[in-house]
Amino acid sequence: MKLAATCRNIRLMAPDDAAVSFFKSPFTAHETGSAVDIAYGDFGSPARSPVDGVVIDTREFETPTPFRYRSFTDHLTAVRCGELIVRILHVKPDVNIGTCLRTGEDFGRFVRSGYFYFWNFSHLHIEVRIHSDYLRAKSDMQLDLPVGVVRRACTGDADENTPDRFDFTGEVVFSCDRYALIDCPDYSTDGHFNGYSVGDFLIDGFIPARDHALHRFGLVGRSRDSPRFESFRSIGNAHLVRSSGVDLRIFDGQSRPLDLAGASFILFFGKPLIKLVPIRYGEDLPQCGDMVSIQMSAHNE
Repeated sequence: MKLAATCRNIRLMAPDDAAVSFFKSPFTAHETGSAVDIAYGDFGSPARSPVDGVVIDTREFETPTPFRYRSFTDHLTAVRCGELIVRILHVKPDVNIGTCLRTGEDFGRFVRSGYFYFWNFSHLHIEVRIHSDYLRAKSDMQLDLPVGVVRRACTGDADENTPDRFDFTGEVVFSCDRYALIDCPDYSTDGHFNGYSVGDFLIDGFIPARDHALHRFGLVGRSRDSPRFESFRSIGNAHLVRSSGVDLRIFDGQSRPLDLAGASFILFFGKPLIKLVPIRYGEDLPQCGDMVSIQMSAHNE
């Protein structure tokens, strides 16, 4: 298990093959830097406890969904860790109140609730709360993000990025009706997380190529320099950027534009990948073996 985040004396742990995001979700707690999503496995597969603690509450509740005549339920598991509570969503628990959990122990299975976009990975949504406030949606107990100084992981190729534009080119290694995954060899690392960077900061979040409900993403890293894209809020070593201030364009191997919803960037313990999202479920996406380029630049009014 590897460290995903900390809050006071609580260490939130993730499997070695997981990916982590602090700012991709529109949940309120992600807006304040108070939540982490830990993605691995698949819907219906086992989920592992991120902490040592005692289960004090489990709840099932209805979630919003765009599909008529269909209801999605989600689940909350509250785990007491000393004086604080770790709140976990998106896992149907198979443990009882009073169960003592150990870090890495299976405690339930991943569910897809109405909170999910069709292109989301299965994941745990995790927050740290005080005992009297673990049910409310809003949270302001900020997490400490273990992201240090970001550097290029691969230095063999010439850097095509400029102060005004960032390019990521790679091969499609997976494609389905929900999304495609791109392996771009020119990635960055802080020695703990791997991802794709803008200057000295790893990108964390969904960046739309057209109008979308997700309106911001994160840039994470420790640097004396300011982010290349203007941020509207700083939270520790993270900076939130409005998507409207960034132009994102996606091209195929012949430099022809692709009409897609956008690209999703998160942080990996292993080799990072970029997710391409179609405008609608099942619409055309690049196929395995295709080359794709993603270009990001500051939006000029």
